[in-house]
Amino acid sequence: MYAQYVATLRELLEQLAKERNPDGLPRISKAKVNEYAENIEVVAAKLAVPTSDVHTPKEPEGEISSSGTPKAEGSVNSASEGLRRRFGVHSNNEEKSRDTIDSDQSSAAVKLDDAARIHIEKHRKLQEDLTDEMVVLARQLKECSLMMNQSIKNTEKILDSTEKAVEHSLASTGHATSRAMVVYSRSFKTTCL
Repeated sequence: MYAQYVATLRELLEQLAKERNPDGLPRISKAKVNEYAENIEVVAAKLAVPTSDVHTPKEPEGEISSSGTPKAEGSVNSASEGLRRRFGVHSNNEEKSRDTIDSDQSSAAVKLDDAARIHIEKHRKLQEDLTDEMVVLARQLKECSLMMNQSIKNTEKILDSTEKAVEHSLASTGHATSRAMVVYSRSFKTTCL
C-alpha cells in the first residue's frame, strides 16, 4: 500500500537527478540526490510495516533506489526486517491497533508525498536560481576579463609610443648636444685666436 508512495518519491527523485540546466550541468548535485535518496529510504523503512501475513517476505525496497546508495539500502533492509520480527507475535487487540496505525500512516504518507514534492520543487527552484546567478556572474567575469585584456593592450600601445617618443627625444637631445659642442668648440677657437 505504501510502496506506491515510496515508488513515486523515487521516480520524482530520479527525474530530478536526470534534469539538466541549459548549460548541460545537473540541476541538483549528486550529494543532494544521495541525501534525498537516504531520506526516501528512511521513509520507506518507517512505512515497511506489513499489513497481512508477517512471514511473507516483501521485496527489499532499498534495491529500487535510483541513486544506488548501498548505505541507505542496507539500513532499510535491516530496519524493515527488524520491524517484521518485532510484530511477529501479537494478539487480536494489537492487530487492531496496528490496523489503526496503518490507516493513520496512509494519510501521513500522502502528506509526506506532498511535502517531499514541495521540498523537491523548492530545491529545484533554488538550484535553478543559483545556476542562473552563476551564469550571470560568469558572463560578467568574461566581460571584465575582456575589458582588462583590452586595457592591457591599450597600456602596452601607450608604453610603446612613449618609449619611441623618449628615444626620439633622447636622439634629438643627443644630436642637439653634439651640435652645441661643435658650435662651442668653434666659438672657443675663434675667441682664442
